[in-house]
Amino acid sequence: MDPVVAVLIVAGVALLLALVCMVAFMKSRQARNELEEAPVATHVVQEPPVVRTEETPRPEAGGQAEPDAPEPMHRFKVASGDEIKQCLFVILDWPGLDTNRRLARLLKEYNAHYDAKLGVYSIRDPLAGYKLTIANSSPPGTLPPIHEGDDQPTVPGVSILIHFINKRSVARNPETLIHITQAVAAIGGHILDAERNAVSNEEFEQLRQHAGMSPAVSSARHTS
Repeated sequence: MDPVVAVLIVAGVALLLALVCMVAFMKSRQARNELEEAPVATHVVQEPPVVRTEETPRPEAGGQAEPDAPEPMHRFKVASGDEIKQCLFVILDWPGLDTNRRLARLLKEYNAHYDAKLGVYSIRDPLAGYKLTIANSSPPGTLPPIHEGDDQPTVPGVSILIHFINKRSVARNPETLIHITQAVAAIGGHILDAERNAVSNEEFEQLRQHAGMSPAVSSARHTS
């Protein structure tokens, strides 16, 4: 073979290989540029929406005070038709013959009058300005005449009701209601309000304060 022809063939092959390498280089560079310019896809985890609940503000020292509580005597009110009454219950813990006797003595000390027709005791206090009705804590509310002797049914507890003559008289003079209720509870029982919720001695003191009556004044009024 002529040497010149051989050199031309080798040169042509080399040129062809160079063109192939150049095309491959250009394609790889273009692909790399596309990858660099393309935005990086990130996997975003969507969190559930946060539900915010409004918390009830708690009173703190120096903070804003809560609205005034309702009148203390309000929790003892019961309504029957158009008639409004004040009501407390004393449930005896261990009812029996002894509690019957002690309850009868207490009613006698307060000059309670027994109404045989209605089956209740009534107490009138001129200083208080209202009448107290002592009935049975269990339906139908009738009490046996326990003042007549020991052969009467056992009383499980009593309800103490105030029939309003003057609606302001109870709020201004709660001592008779408080003293009788606590005296019955001292026999051995616990005091409940009109909705059968427990009543504490502190709440009775709130009644006195609401009426503007200190314990010393109330004690003197009762003993006078």
